[in-house]
Amino acid sequence: MGWRRGLFAIVTFLIVGCTAAPRPVVVDNADPLPDDPPMPHVEPGDPLACVVRAPTPSIDNAFDAKWSPDSKTLVVTRIVTIPNAKTVTGYEEDQRLSTLDVTTGVVRDLGRGSKATWSGYGTYLAYWIDAANDLRITKNGQRVAYARSSQPNVRWVGDDLYFFDEDEIHVWSAGVDTIIAHTTPDLAPIYPRDDVYFSADATRFLMTRYYQNGELERYVGITATGVMNELPGRASFAQWSPVGHTLLLRSESAITLIGDDGKAQNIAQSLLPGRVHGWTADGKLMFGNVSPTIPGGNAFDQFQVLGSDEVATLPNVFGVRSFSPNGQYFVGTTRTGLYPTELAVYRCGTSETEARADTTARARQARIESDPRRFVRPVSGAITQFLQGSHTGIDVSAPYGSVIYASDDGVVDDEGFVPVGGRRVCVMHKDGLESCDYHTSLALVSVGEQVRRGQPVALIGMTGLTFGPHVHWEAKLNGMVVDPLQR
Repeated sequence: MGWRRGLFAIVTFLIVGCTAAPRPVVVDNADPLPDDPPMPHVEPGDPLACVVRAPTPSIDNAFDAKWSPDSKTLVVTRIVTIPNAKTVTGYEEDQRLSTLDVTTGVVRDLGRGSKATWSGYGTYLAYWIDAANDLRITKNGQRVAYARSSQPNVRWVGDDLYFFDEDEIHVWSAGVDTIIAHTTPDLAPIYPRDDVYFSADATRFLMTRYYQNGELERYVGITATGVMNELPGRASFAQWSPVGHTLLLRSESAITLIGDDGKAQNIAQSLLPGRVHGWTADGKLMFGNVSPTIPGGNAFDQFQVLGSDEVATLPNVFGVRSFSPNGQYFVGTTRTGLYPTELAVYRCGTSETEARADTTARARQARIESDPRRFVRPVSGAITQFLQGSHTGIDVSAPYGSVIYASDDGVVDDEGFVPVGGRRVCVMHKDGLESCDYHTSLALVSVGEQVRRGQPVALIGMTGLTFGPHVHWEAKLNGMVVDPLQR
């Protein structure tokens, strides 16, 4: 039967229709931006009310951020535009890393890299450079080792680093690399056909195997032994909790939450207060809706914590959207134009009783509205390929599960799987202009639904023909491919 097989057998998905959830009820604010929902009141000291923006230095074009275990430092992935005569645009977007001390405001550049992760005690920082299998491990800014990881997703537990090299499961600890287990040859993960994520405590791992016909298989493995068992069900999205090894499975109609004890809880999506999910710092699951992220930080949304009466009040930032480990901060990105962004850090549990829009929101909104184009970058991420040659869209790289947003106002006119492109969501805008987001893992909207520019429509995935988590952003004018960057 395998690990937890009897418990997993009870996991069934409720087949119900997806219905739009109502927006949270809020009260008036003295000076909201035009067309924005009013600002909510919160209880002083509410630990889940993150309503005051912290006065941190501006980090432009940020799209990902990871907290240090002491909640004092962020390692931020940001975009730097560099000339490249080989691209149709004459430039490309390079990825660089910086650290931000949120207590002192000190920013330090680390150089090129992405997918940075802190060790559990903050001793080490690991990140990727372009070279295959080159996961650099640094201490105090100096490289001390590298790990030959064949999967881009690794996990620190304390100062021990868990990673895969082909069929081998390794632990790197204080300079010593040890093989602790093997998978069976037929289940040896090969990226990107197979995508592996360790649970937060690294006792489990989840492997997703993608097929070009749209089917996928999921296996839960025991890290200490490498033994893997297939996970039943047809969920298109899966994610570990930020603590322990609770596993979230989502389809468009239902969610299943498998706790650390192996017990499964099934809930119809139509019974939840929204389609966007998130996690509290202590690993509780919450659901709600995100107001259109134009420009972001101009509205606050309420998320209901599953199984409790707790409500989180969060800014409509996009991108990473995560609490610090101690729960005192919430981080994301806001828009400074149609495509550029900046890092935004909010304090949680303050004495403020009324949320207020970010003081820079009006200026950012004005820059967005003054641009003659209408499309906004659909995800907080870096462009890795332009519309060039036989490539029919713009590839934007972002972490798996990141929210994808509508390029402009319109009506959802298609949603489902197509060959090569994988799962997609398409929106028809005015004057015969259509935008489509491909390689998604889960749609957050339904065909016929009206959406606003910057509204969540899907989650980043790896369906179809892909070499990593990203969205293929495509536009058509009266059926003919056009450049979304020019619309």
